[in-house]
Amino acid sequence: MSTSRIGHRIVVSTSEDRWMATINSSIPSWQRQSLELWFGAWMALGAMLVYGVFSFPGSERTFYSICLGFWAFFAFKAYRAVRWRRSGLEVVQLSSQGLELRNDYGDKTGRAFTCALIEVQPALAIEPNPRSLLESMEQQFWVVGGDRIHVNIRGKVHVFGKQLDSRDARQLAKVFNQRLAKLQKSPATSGS
Repeated sequence: MSTSRIGHRIVVSTSEDRWMATINSSIPSWQRQSLELWFGAWMALGAMLVYGVFSFPGSERTFYSICLGFWAFFAFKAYRAVRWRRSGLEVVQLSSQGLELRNDYGDKTGRAFTCALIEVQPALAIEPNPRSLLESMEQQFWVVGGDRIHVNIRGKVHVFGKQLDSRDARQLAKVFNQRLAKLQKSPATSGS
């Protein structure tokens, strides 16, 4: 088995007919600590909203209940971001059996998307539009998103490579496409 790195977040492993790239979701410790501090403050705000729901009558209770609903939505998003930044790992695997994409959290294996190699088209490293507010926001450390590599499978685009820089995304897409072409030409997969 051979192992190589692309940038500081991507590890590529190859053994016989299996190729696997793992993309670590780590960020600098000051960013992780800032995110966790913000999440703690958000939880404190939620406690105050819950207090308001149970302490005030009538229309004030309705106001606090509505605010609590919005708070809960963003609390879930913040929890996902903290959890992802602590232990998230994207796994992309190509083998004669097909393509597998999944997001793992620590020791927990995520739900895998799998498909046959014949259905997979070459990957494209997409550059974010610097004039798009949404795309700029997706590149921020407090967001889980900003996927940079797009793969068309059965007419639907599947993505991976969350918040990779341009150089790493292009290099990973190139290596992915080389391995995909090699596996699609091999006799073991042409019979599938």
